[in-house]
Amino acid sequence: FNIHFVMQPNILITGTPGTGKTTTAENLATNTGLQHVELSQLVKDKQLYESYDEEYKSYVIDEDKVCDELEPIMQQKGVIVDYHGSDFFPERWFDLVVVLRTDNTILYDRLKARGYHDKKITENVECEIMQILEDEARDSYKD
Repeated sequence: FNIHFVMQPNILITGTPGTGKTTTAENLATNTGLQHVELSQLVKDKQLYESYDEEYKSYVIDEDKVCDELEPIMQQKGVIVDYHGSDFFPERWFDLVVVLRTDNTILYDRLKARGYHDKKITENVECEIMQILEDEARDSYKD
């Protein structure tokens, strides 16, 4: 695993919902002066979605719109992006990709506290058990 150190790195923090991506990104941004982009919030604020999924109570993002919106931001360097997916971002954007993992019992409790319905909780816990997002990141960012 090669890490190229730059003065203002771009960092992707990814992982299953409830693993602490936003908290970690906010803390890192506060302590480093890097810019934090919470992608889920950006998608809502800039309407970078195709539709709203009523069953899962979440937006279906438009990946092309997201990439178009982020491109000039990422070129500035010094950006921390947090999002649960990683496979649609251009590999060249990130100097470091971090996948957060959490114990399943803790994850279950966090998602329940957020008001997620049982099916959504089960799917996210299974995703964590099967390390789906870790595998996705490894496949998307070879180095």
